[in-house]
Amino acid sequence: MNSLFSWSIKNILQLGIVSLLLIAPWLAAQDIRPAPNEGSTYLVTPDYRKCAFPACGGWFLTPVNQLSLQLEDEQTAYENSLLPAARSIYVSHIDYRRLRLTKEQIRELEERIHGEHVLLRGVLSDNVIGPQNPPQIRTLRANGAWVSANKTEPFGPFLRISSTGIVCITTPCPYYKAELINTAFSTIFHDLNFEKAELDREQTGRAWQAIASEGLVITGVTYDYEGMTGPGTGIAATKVFFSYPEK
Repeated sequence: MNSLFSWSIKNILQLGIVSLLLIAPWLAAQDIRPAPNEGSTYLVTPDYRKCAFPACGGWFLTPVNQLSLQLEDEQTAYENSLLPAARSIYVSHIDYRRLRLTKEQIRELEERIHGEHVLLRGVLSDNVIGPQNPPQIRTLRANGAWVSANKTEPFGPFLRISSTGIVCITTPCPYYKAELINTAFSTIFHDLNFEKAELDREQTGRAWQAIASEGLVITGVTYDYEGMTGPGTGIAATKVFFSYPEK
């Protein structure tokens, strides 16, 4: 087995069985890209445990698509990603400086974390506290943030959708690129709809604008698409996340 094939199998397993079933139609068209240097992307939830801060009272990070090499080490991350749900990572602090948020924006973002789905991308670092044998308390140094458009439940893998810039005179046409977040997989697809994501008119316009510029984060599932000259693949977005703060 060559190294590329074995690497691909390992990363496919890391997505979990459900995600694998949802993305299987794309794998024949996969494109390998370098792993980003900006860290991992996580769903963030508050820590409501009752103990002294900073050991409690911070935040739990769950890597989307059940993949993170920052759990402990590569082997531990791999083993945990095979579980039904990825193990969450506790952090005592979130450093927002790279996002250049105001105090008011930080307050608003953290309020939203308490009430809805919020994604943060960043790099973990260890902060040493106490004079003797101090515990390691982690901080997430955030460099990206996305907030949910509404209360719909996320279903399917987390994807970053962007325009390929390709224009065709017939369909199916490879209009869109989907990157599987926290992995090195991407693929081209032909159709996209937001019906399942339940966006209003303003949100739909904002979503298409993001696809044409910085990219749009969604969860979604694939479907068969019939173009003028043959079959293609579409993605039905089940939940949409917008960049925070709005660009």
